[in-house]
Amino acid sequence: MGTANPTALWPKGQAGSWLAVAAFGIAAQAILWSISEPADLFSDFYKAYFPAADRLLNEGRVATWETGESATVGFVNLPILAWLFVPLAPLGEPAAGWVFLALGIVAGAATYALLLRLGDFTVASGAMLALSILASGPMVNSLREGNTTHFVLLLLVAALLLWRAGKTFAAGVLLGLCALFKLPLMLFGLYALLRGHWRVVAGGATAIAGAALLSLLVFGLEINIGWYQNCIAPFLGGVMPAFNVQSIDGFLARLESGPALLMEWTPLAPPLWHKIVRSFVLSAMFIIAFVAMIRGDRSAGGARPFQRDALEFSIVLTLAVVTSPVSWSHYYLLLLLPWALYLGGRLGLPDDNATRWLMAGGMLLASLPVVALPLGAGALAAVVSRTVVSAWMFGGLLILAALIRGALYAGQSSAEARPRATAP
Repeated sequence: MGTANPTALWPKGQAGSWLAVAAFGIAAQAILWSISEPADLFSDFYKAYFPAADRLLNEGRVATWETGESATVGFVNLPILAWLFVPLAPLGEPAAGWVFLALGIVAGAATYALLLRLGDFTVASGAMLALSILASGPMVNSLREGNTTHFVLLLLVAALLLWRAGKTFAAGVLLGLCALFKLPLMLFGLYALLRGHWRVVAGGATAIAGAALLSLLVFGLEINIGWYQNCIAPFLGGVMPAFNVQSIDGFLARLESGPALLMEWTPLAPPLWHKIVRSFVLSAMFIIAFVAMIRGDRSAGGARPFQRDALEFSIVLTLAVVTSPVSWSHYYLLLLLPWALYLGGRLGLPDDNATRWLMAGGMLLASLPVVALPLGAGALAAVVSRTVVSAWMFGGLLILAALIRGALYAGQSSAEARPRATAP
């Protein structure tokens, strides 16, 4: 087996047809924007980011979250981060939303340009990547929501580029900033610590500690404690069965509730069986992933190649998305990064059908349009709510399986390549 050839799934003779890519991309965008959630444009921006910025602009250092509503509504990030959105507040709500969308589109284009620098792309694989971004349901969902996940993807790509250039402290700083906006990405800190990437750890710790200290200095202890109690604590023990919570916890919650609570965003106390199954599944996933990374690292030989770092980075990112207690549908646009590394030949996965179909099938599921299926209360609804509604999570698991399999294969190949000892 050699390095995976992802373009084997690309129709022959059409690799250079950028006109076709543009046509498919435009059609995909038109369809996705017409059917994707949320129904109300920029709902996250108008419920969370803009109100927090507006309060800071007009009232000064006050609580940045909506204290009278559900913990899922309002600005849930560290209070100091709300200042990043204050420049948009003077524009007024409607204009600020459209400006934020424009910035998001620019970020998406910049992400594509940087992704091309990460890999060795042909015309075919570059076109496939462009189409993957344009046809990504979670990407459109994030843009429609007015969320920040697409900006986080840009920072993750920039962090990996810095990592490859040997600027690991700066890479750690960007990863720390990503984790401040999307808490599941704190997993990168644990990974860097366990793998001894000390400059990455230092960079991430600097970013997170600096932001936390600045938040304390600007807002004071009381507001920061209130932020934790209102925006973080409710999610540590509770689970949400809502259709757009694409996590192991969300899947298990829907197994019990079926179609009844697909529009329920209040954290609920999980039953004992949920806790037991969750603990077993997550423990198994983390252990298998870590063992795969340790075994696969044997293939590095003396100098550790970037290919190993890219593969482990992808495993950690996919784990963070799938295993987070609250992993929203738009988090799955982050899987465009391992997909791009795969298309660009930077993961060193086995060149076989299993790899191709796991990656392609996983990305297809993880890119589905984010829609609320109109389910009733019949037998079909009971099945669909427990299976199809979790399609994005299943896609993430397929991609994770391909990545872990690739890491294990690398370790096995390295062991087989070592010369056997001979008798004297």
